Amino acid sequence: MKQFGFVVAVCIACLSGAVSAQSYPVKPIRVIIPFAPGTGPEQTVRHMQERFLKATGQTLVIENKGGAGGNIGADAVAKAVPDGYTIGLIAINMLVINPFLYKDMPYDTLRDFEPIMHVTSTNHVLAIHASVPATNLKEFVSWVKANPGKVNISTNGAGTTPHLLGVLLNQNTGTDLLAVHYKGGGEAVKDLVGGHVQAMFGSPFQVMAFVTAGKVRVLGTTKGKRIEMFPDVPTFAELGFPDMTADAWTAYMAPAGTPPAIVQRLSTEFTRIVTAPEIISAFDKEGYTLLGSSPAVTGQMIRSELKRWEGVVKASGWKVQ
Repeated sequence: MKQFGFVVAVCIACLSGAVSAQSYPVKPIRVIIPFAPGTGPEQTVRHMQERFLKATGQTLVIENKGGAGGNIGADAVAKAVPDGYTIGLIAINMLVINPFLYKDMPYDTLRDFEPIMHVTSTNHVLAIHASVPATNLKEFVSWVKANPGKVNISTNGAGTTPHLLGVLLNQNTGTDLLAVHYKGGGEAVKDLVGGHVQAMFGSPFQVMAFVTAGKVRVLGTTKGKRIEMFPDVPTFAELGFPDMTADAWTAYMAPAGTPPAIVQRLSTEFTRIVTAPEIISAFDKEGYTLLGSSPAVTGQMIRSELKRWEGVVKASGWKVQ
């Protein structure tokens, strides 16, 4: 009888979990953004809020948790109750770069998260100040080499994708660009436009207005193919540097242990949203490509990116205590 009672209890628990997954969500879902307010990931969630509410009857509540290169916010997701009511929109840095950059990481990318969906992807462009006497990458490289130790490249911060792209550029071209680290992309591009630094890797959307105004020139893009914003700008692969092909991306992640049915429900709803034409149009205007992949495919992508960026970070020699 005791064994029978145990089996019954297990069955009831399983049925309860199934019912819970079917009725989910029954309250607002907290989305942790590991950045300060006003950043691209936050805008991504805002674009999706109304449609998610219409589809599920519940809202996506944004909570910004910046700091420590995004580790504070990502760790809050990892340590949240795995019930589907706390998730995060987490970027490439937190998941596949910081694990090799920071000496003491509070979470493990593969152990502590359940991938939900690969959400957005955007590329970077190499932009230079208009005063730099170069109209293409070859001329820029020659000018940097002719001025050793004198040319600065701004970054969004130590260990960010723009920083590591600068490292890759030095490695691939034999240059010695000096990284100047800022607290975000806004400050980095401001000093580029002001001529305080000579170059930076930034998003096409970040620099478009300044290119139009003649204050900045773009020499190359890290995307695998030419981009609509700058159709005349070659890719780094075209220029002979395929190692410079790289995307900055974000992914919805849940704490490890979140029920698979809930993870799949979120993935399904988010995928429906990002395939809506008006949503695609809104993201295009901000320089983002929407992806929308399954949890399994997202997990495979993250594992592949971990292998790639481990080598880049180690080659940079950079370490954060």
